[in-house]
This record gives sequence, C-alpha cells and structure tokens, in this order.
Amino acid sequence: MLDFQKKVEDLRRFESLCFTICMTLLAEEQAACKAAEQALCQLFGDIGFWKLNEKEKSPYILRICTHECFQWKRQNLLQTS
Repeated sequence: MLDFQKKVEDLRRFESLCFTICMTLLAEEQAACKAAEQALCQLFGDIGFWKLNEKEKSPYILRICTHECFQWKRQNLLQTS
C-alpha cells in the first residue's frame, strides 16, 4: 500500500484534470473547486483507483468527478426549491 505522502504526490498530478472536468460540468469556479476537492478526497481512499494502471486512471477520474458534480447540482437544486 502506498504511504500517505506518496498518495498526496500522486494525486497532485490529477488536480488540474479534476478541476477542469468539474469546471466544465458546473461552470462555476467555487462549485468546481469544491467538487474537485471532494473527488480528490474520494480518490485518496479508493483502493481500486490505486490499483489501476495509468491509462485507466483518467476515465476513472472522469467518472468520479462527474458523480461529484451531479451530487453538487442535486444538493443545490434541493436548497433552492
């Protein structure tokens, strides 16, 4: 298992990708930052993510970020209704 610091370093490579996906889906910088942060936190503890090869990680991240963005939109809709 990767140690804490190694995981953090590895996840830093994906920060930009996470933010870009979330910004594209949400079109709000603050919301995108929060969704990307949630996605990265989820990835940190996701044992399956760490077992993937490099080629498989980007599509996996896309799925996680999409889920987080839809979650944010759902919560935002509930608060405004």
